Amino acid sequence: MAVEDHRGSLIVVTNREPYIDEKAAQGIRRLQSAGGVVSALDPLLQRSGGAWVAWGSGSADRETAPGGVRMVPPIDPKYPLHRVFLSPEEVLGYYNRYSNQGLWPLSHMLIERTQFSREAFHLYRRVNQKFARRVASLAPPNGSVFSHDYHLALFPRMLRELRPDVAIAHFWHIPWPPFTLFRLCPQHQEITRGLLGADILGFQTPQDVDNFLTAVERGLKIPVDRTQGVIQVGTHRVVVRDYPISVDITAIEHMVNTPRIQRWTAGIRKRARNHHVSLAVSVDRADYTKGLLQRLQAIDKFFAQYPEHRRRITFLQVVVPTRTEVRAYRRLYDQFVDASARINDKYGDRGWTPMVHIRRSIDRPRLMGLFRAADYALVSSLFDGMNLVAKEFVSSQIDNQGVLLLSEMTGAAQELEEAFHFNPLDPDDVAEQLHRAAIISPEDRARRIKSMREHIHDHTIYDWITRIIRDLNDVAHTYATP
Repeated sequence: MAVEDHRGSLIVVTNREPYIDEKAAQGIRRLQSAGGVVSALDPLLQRSGGAWVAWGSGSADRETAPGGVRMVPPIDPKYPLHRVFLSPEEVLGYYNRYSNQGLWPLSHMLIERTQFSREAFHLYRRVNQKFARRVASLAPPNGSVFSHDYHLALFPRMLRELRPDVAIAHFWHIPWPPFTLFRLCPQHQEITRGLLGADILGFQTPQDVDNFLTAVERGLKIPVDRTQGVIQVGTHRVVVRDYPISVDITAIEHMVNTPRIQRWTAGIRKRARNHHVSLAVSVDRADYTKGLLQRLQAIDKFFAQYPEHRRRITFLQVVVPTRTEVRAYRRLYDQFVDASARINDKYGDRGWTPMVHIRRSIDRPRLMGLFRAADYALVSSLFDGMNLVAKEFVSSQIDNQGVLLLSEMTGAAQELEEAFHFNPLDPDDVAEQLHRAAIISPEDRARRIKSMREHIHDHTIYDWITRIIRDLNDVAHTYATP
């Protein structure tokens, strides 16, 4: 689906850059970031023009971007990537501490893991100001800006103060917590005011919208129009809506149908058949929001309560270490590895290994091929804004044979109604849903996955971006009108 920015002046602002330059033994490696935002917005900017502003985090980013600017893509460049360079002190305070040890766990309702400090917030504010100044210097008169996520919560208001002529949309990708939790952030009022600098403020689900409106009402004492999703801040009008993010299902279908990935998929299925097992896959970063240890507890319960499934299902877990500079993340990964080994020791026999663990990333085409080959996917997040893994698994299932088991605490669960939903903190419930999924008929499997695939065809990543850009353009035209 084509997405058109009628103004041709869109500036995208993200923490993570779409193209990264890394030093390597043979020179410089040019990498493209993965994820739905890049896959949707990079082609838009290539086609319509504009610019991208992001943190220049790559080890070779400075030398490939004289003056902080690099034309991208590296081959046949179409638009400028403006890199904001941060000092080690700023990375520690803005990214590691305030964003990822403060806002991230609080938004996922994990109070015991949340740490805030005034020093870290000072650096968070400083970096947001850096972004705002860079964008203010770049944006054309009456231009449009699309900024993203919890790293840049202060950015919309800062940009509004510098450039009141610019139309701003901001999308918050992670959950927005209930106000009783959000108020634990010592700077909750400043975070909320920062976001109110936007004209269009997007969230994943209606519940996130409702929670944010409550934060405005109770935290800032500003009236809100819940029926229309509108907040009037002086003369400034903020529209707050849910825009559920999605995937490019057509691209995934094409990817899993290429000869190379067909061979990869066939090889996985053959190995599973040779061992007389079905394959259940999970793909996660080693983050405590993903329910890794709780999932292993449930799998243990599943094999204990339903012994007829032993030697018939193998759980293949792709779990990649992340944020390894933080001790809590390293400890979580070690606990996950130990718990997986205990399940293998407890139940494995006669050539059957219940748990298989891959600790490295798999490139996207082969990952989609793995999803196509799998009989089941298990998504056990404790709390997730959306969880695109669930939608990617459904999209890859062009043979209509896979079964999705999905935590009810994900945004995706509100859309993918034919998945087997479960409470990720109830191991008996997870075990029961695994059993139900294992015994359903092929006809029920096909009906469920077809229904979910139809939904994703009707709600793609391009539908997501089209809605936001159209709403943003409507606002931009009002700024341009005398």
